[in-house]
Amino acid sequence: MLKDLGTPARGLVRSAGLPREIRRRRTILVLVILASFTLIVLDARRSAGSPVEPLRHAAAAVFGPLESTATNARQPVDNLRDRFAELDTLKAENEKLQADNEKLTSELRTTDYARNRAGELDRLLKVAPTYTVTPARVIGLGSAQSFNHTVTIDAGTADGVRPDMTVLNGDGLVGRVVRTTEATATVLLIGDRNSTVGGRLNSTMALGFVSGRGEIGSSAALDYKLVDLKARPKVGDRIVTWGSSGNAPYVPGVPIGEVTSVTSVQGALGSTALVKPFVDPTRIDLVGVVTGPPARAPRGTVPASGAR
Repeated sequence: MLKDLGTPARGLVRSAGLPREIRRRRTILVLVILASFTLIVLDARRSAGSPVEPLRHAAAAVFGPLESTATNARQPVDNLRDRFAELDTLKAENEKLQADNEKLTSELRTTDYARNRAGELDRLLKVAPTYTVTPARVIGLGSAQSFNHTVTIDAGTADGVRPDMTVLNGDGLVGRVVRTTEATATVLLIGDRNSTVGGRLNSTMALGFVSGRGEIGSSAALDYKLVDLKARPKVGDRIVTWGSSGNAPYVPGVPIGEVTSVTSVQGALGSTALVKPFVDPTRIDLVGVVTGPPARAPRGTVPASGAR
């Protein structure tokens, strides 16, 4: 009978041992808690004789170097992170400074352009103070409508501009209107080969004709021939328009240019001169179209603004 009860009996023994294991674990847990509480109470004394003090020193001796090593190892990472943050800040500041610089540069250019245009308008009014002048801007430069050297301006018939009107700027004569639309006009420059302007020597009042040579730019020159074959122009003489009938296409008294050289004609009377025009058509912006007659007859002199 004992053999038959052997297996169940062992099961009962194992079942009876389970509560004992649990009680043992609880006892250990209670002892650990009591020991921790005792250490906390003893450490709260903060005295040199505290039994926890040796443990604290031992822990500091063990974990202190480890903490210092970890701090030193982390420092380069923190420094790198700070460096990246600093670089981002510097980049943002640099972009802002560049934007501000571009804005200031743009404003400066705009201010310079407005100042230049105001100066051109002032000189224009000084060159032709007695004429009714319609201001216009040059909006195109080059060959157009079968003419070799022309510019296009932004004033047309709606502004009172018609063909055979004088065009000038603050330096002197630009040319004459040859074609118009409602909003624009084509101006034949005095340097074109098809351009001939009556010019008067400012010093002697001798008359002649100024002809274009098909040149353009700062080195361009005009040909000048006097009507009186005995007259002799001199280097430095200034030439102004003598005017046309009805002031078309040229009104009188507009500066044309200055004599730079004189060549005698071989075996004949007379001489020819090269004239440097006061106006460089590659640099003009604001011009004036003479759309009305002068209030009084202009003098045949070059205004001070036309002097070189």
